[in-house]
Amino acid sequence: MEPPFLNDSTKLQQENPGPARRLFLISFVVILAAISAYFLLFKSASRPPASKTSQLSFGPQERAYAPNLRLGNFAMKQAENFLNQEVKIVEGDVLNAGNRTVLAVDATIEFRDSMDQIALKETRPLFPPSEEGLKPGQVVHFEVSFDHVPNTWNYQMPKVTVSGLKFPEDKK
Repeated sequence: MEPPFLNDSTKLQQENPGPARRLFLISFVVILAAISAYFLLFKSASRPPASKTSQLSFGPQERAYAPNLRLGNFAMKQAENFLNQEVKIVEGDVLNAGNRTVLAVDATIEFRDSMDQIALKETRPLFPPSEEGLKPGQVVHFEVSFDHVPNTWNYQMPKVTVSGLKFPEDKK
């Protein structure tokens, strides 16, 4: 026989622990969704842009033509970005002294330290790819900025070398 003070609603709460369990599951799903959203939105945004990581080909044909691209008139300047950080800007000219049009040029830029070791090495495009490209005899000016040059840099002009080319596709 049941005690008189136990009514039907008390029995239901003892037999069905559902509301507390449901609240726990909902909280768990919300926290899991928040963590997933954080990684999708913020961690994927911290990857470098595709233009900095995608490199042009530098096979035998491109290597043979690279000496025809003369890099010169180098200068360096310093500026501040909108976050008040120091930015180093390497600028110069590319002369196409060969007989082919070049649509795009990548260059490897090496900042060295006082022991002549590489302090920073990055490959960057010197000018944006275009359909017209750099025709034989033409000169194009470039500027490449760096916002994270290490303090160990020796404050000398970095070494700039051609490391990728794109030619127009031959249409036969």
